Amino acid sequence: MSQEMLETVIAIVSDHPDYTLTMINQELRVRLPGAPHVTPSTISNVLKGQLITMKKLEDVPAERNSERTKAQRRDFATWLLQNAQRYNFIYIDEAGINIWTKRTRGRARRGDRAVRIVQGRRGQNLTMTFAVNVLNGLVYHELHQGGMTAERFNQFLLETSLQCNPGQEVCFIFDNACAHGRAAEANLQAQFEIQYLPPYSLFVNICENAFALWKQALKTRLAEVRHDLLDQPFNERMATLVQLAEQETAVVTPNAMAAAFRGMQAYMPRCFDMENILM
Repeated sequence: MSQEMLETVIAIVSDHPDYTLTMINQELRVRLPGAPHVTPSTISNVLKGQLITMKKLEDVPAERNSERTKAQRRDFATWLLQNAQRYNFIYIDEAGINIWTKRTRGRARRGDRAVRIVQGRRGQNLTMTFAVNVLNGLVYHELHQGGMTAERFNQFLLETSLQCNPGQEVCFIFDNACAHGRAAEANLQAQFEIQYLPPYSLFVNICENAFALWKQALKTRLAEVRHDLLDQPFNERMATLVQLAEQETAVVTPNAMAAAFRGMQAYMPRCFDMENILM
């Protein structure tokens, strides 16, 4: 296989990662009609030599790295750097949990599936809302039954504002979820501003890091007590879940959020350069 054929095969895989070996071979003949014919096994060996292997396909929304989205990331990065000395940035987000909040990876012998037996009773969902920053770690949080609504979110903004120092300029930063769409109606004082994150940009939201730490700790605790929880009446079970969820918020420390903010800043050059980011 010539160098030109090799580069064409790699280009085909890049354009069509879901193609089979036969389909790659057919496309190769279309793109290079004068090239020698090769077998699918030859293409397989060539791909292995280039360290190209089979992986689970992930569907990525077309808008994730559209020119409009990348321009919004660039504008957000510019705004963030321009206002870093002015505002106390407080990131806000929410996440749902229930008693079946659990680990998604486990161990088994090679060739065997990692299987976990579960009950059909999921229980009622709870929603945890975090407000975090670099200086304080967890500034404020609320845990409630059911999902987030615009009214509930605006009330959360007001409650969080009461935790801030009077006269300090604060900017609440959050994504453009439906429940956040009426944040301008929250009747905040003049010292508070709001800023929406760019779409498909979890990597610039340090609340995601806070929830990752909290859920990891909560999953560990739930794994220890889940069997006993299932034997409890519903009200006791939910009370235990609330207690554990509250206890594990202690992992959201200032040091953890400072590290998350430094990690987020590492993406700023890529936002300025309008690169494709697949996170």
